[in-house]
Amino acid sequence: MKTKNMKPAGHAGPATEQADAARAAREAIKKDPNAPENYTALAGALRMLSQFLRERNPEAADNLLHLACAAAWEAKRRSTPALISGRTKSEVKILTAWVRMREHLAPEQSEARMEQICSEHLAEALRDSESVHALANPHGD
Repeated sequence: MKTKNMKPAGHAGPATEQADAARAAREAIKKDPNAPENYTALAGALRMLSQFLRERNPEAADNLLHLACAAAWEAKRRSTPALISGRTKSEVKILTAWVRMREHLAPEQSEARMEQICSEHLAEALRDSESVHALANPHGD
């Protein structure tokens, strides 16, 4: 009998896949630190990973969202207004809305807060951390 929590052998779960995607985005940033899409990919992976963790570990999920905000804002910063991708715009919009809601900010305050989050958390977002994989796979499966 199979339960919905059983996975085929060798199959990574969605959280592990997102942790792997974050690691791949960090590697891409190391190879090409000027490509905004690499930062956008990192932001998206961290944001998705935070969704998987939300119920089990809300504090860790919020920390991942701060890292995602930093990466998304860096993607926006490295883009030109004429050449910003739809994906980058979308990540920035989603994460800015999260910050505004969480911190009860007016729209005009949100950009300054995103800039602050970027300066405080970008270095951590760019560090490949085993803790992200540990959060994604707490049972060591």
